[in-house]
Amino acid sequence: MSNYIFEFNLETGKVENDTIPRYAVRYYEIENGIMAEVGDGYRHMIKLDAKHWNRILKIIKNDELDKDGIKAITSGLMREGLPEEYEETFISAIKSGIVKEIK
Repeated sequence: MSNYIFEFNLETGKVENDTIPRYAVRYYEIENGIMAEVGDGYRHMIKLDAKHWNRILKIIKNDELDKDGIKAITSGLMREGLPEEYEETFISAIKSGIVKEIK
């Protein structure tokens, strides 16, 4: 299990600690930087390095795509770790600044 430096519980819509086995956005340190993880922390998750994660956040936050484009990200790319019922919470957390870019 990783030592998470940020956890946003997609089920409650709150920043929390110890979100395993809940669906959440988590950041954790690796040898070469920080990774983002979206999912339940077990079998249903995706992992992205900071460069790609930050780009996805910018696309969503700045409305660079229309609704179908955002859906392609959340239901396509992130399908494995982001169930449809948590998509709105995920998008809202990004737009409100709760889920931030990795520095």
